Amino acid sequence: GEVADGPSLLLQIVPSNPVSRYPEIMYGLTWIIQHARQYLYIQTPYFMPTEPVLQALQTAAMSGVDVRLMVPQKPDAFWLRYINDSYFSAVLQAGVRVFTYKAGFLHSKCAVADDDWCTVGSSNMDFRSFENNFESNLFIYSRRANESMRSIFFADMKECRKVTLSEWHHRPLFQRFMESTVRLLAPIL
Repeated sequence: GEVADGPSLLLQIVPSNPVSRYPEIMYGLTWIIQHARQYLYIQTPYFMPTEPVLQALQTAAMSGVDVRLMVPQKPDAFWLRYINDSYFSAVLQAGVRVFTYKAGFLHSKCAVADDDWCTVGSSNMDFRSFENNFESNLFIYSRRANESMRSIFFADMKECRKVTLSEWHHRPLFQRFMESTVRLLAPIL
């Protein structure tokens, strides 16, 4: 659409719903992750990726893409923290940098990649949003929009704690137990 103070923007509305033939948002995000060449920064309150998204994130990080994931340090339900955390090993080992947001509940659902693409919308980075819910995201193909969202991401990083792989390997046994238990129960929670 036309913006008041500049050139046209290329916008793409990507809906997804449980009766759709394809999980459009998941497919679109997977394609973007697979084609990122420089960086990919993601903010999501819930990180329960489907296998294609998880593999795309791992492959991008192992290919040298600067992949960063930001989730809330304290989600809005205690069990969500353990589900989010249960995926950290898989992405940390691949080279994804993980950050937990400390300054309140992070509810942003956005991503930016390679200077000319970003997305905002209702979809979390989780299997429910991709496969079971009615969701809608806006894909924006714009350097200026990307710069704005990237600036917000970096400002939010100042309020984060970085999770390191060595620290993750030494987390308490109780935490590991809770991660495994809650992840098994995730589909019914």
